[in-house]
Amino acid sequence: MRKWFFAGLILTVLLGAAGCSSTSPEEQLIQKLQNTDKQTVFNKAEVLYEKGKYTEARKLFSFLYDTFPNDPLGHKAALRVADTYYQHKDVADLTEARLRYRDFANRFPNDPDRDYALLMLGNTYTKRKLSPDRDLAQTREALKAYQQLLTLYPHSKYAPEARQKLAKVKQILAQHEWRVAEFYARNKVWIATIWRLQYLKQHYPNYPDMAQVDQMLASAKKSRAELRKRDRERYEAYLKKHHKKQEKKKKEKKADAPSSAH
Repeated sequence: MRKWFFAGLILTVLLGAAGCSSTSPEEQLIQKLQNTDKQTVFNKAEVLYEKGKYTEARKLFSFLYDTFPNDPLGHKAALRVADTYYQHKDVADLTEARLRYRDFANRFPNDPDRDYALLMLGNTYTKRKLSPDRDLAQTREALKAYQQLLTLYPHSKYAPEARQKLAKVKQILAQHEWRVAEFYARNKVWIATIWRLQYLKQHYPNYPDMAQVDQMLASAKKSRAELRKRDRERYEAYLKKHHKKQEKKKKEKKADAPSSAH
């Protein structure tokens, strides 16, 4: 009997060890934290975040949000998860951060940190260099995020940063309009040149090179007027020439007609 007792005991221990080894790291973390005060968990995550250990901090922040999704601390943890992704510059992490900031802003419209989420949403676009020569989709998305923040929360503590970055974004968009106008001017497409420059003046009145814009606009209008004048003169000359031909044909037809019998 004793032999079978010890055999059963060893089997139990082995099975228990196997069960522990099959537990995932996430499950082990949950087991470790489930009896820990939520504020303590948040503070530990903050310490890891400040040390640059973003992956480790993300696990704790994720645990808090998953466990307390409707708690104010859970909301803060959700934002901090996005922050851990934002700390990296690669496209994949910035995209993940962007999705999480946008989701937070849409999911919690009354949360006191919504202005921060909107600021960081814009920052996910401006963190990587934007250029007037590239696709402007991301630049326009940044513009929308900063404008939404300033419209909804004009007195937010993040408003000054949003205004500063909004000005830079607008300058990029204005530079794009300027370069397109230059292209049309080089090809003497004056109407398109004028439209682009007028759009620039209307939507980006603080563009720093506005004097140059006014100069090109005046030149384009003058060239357009001269072109229209030449076209009008050519058309009038054509009409005059055509009229003379018609008169000549009438005279020739009249001269060739037989005389009336008396």
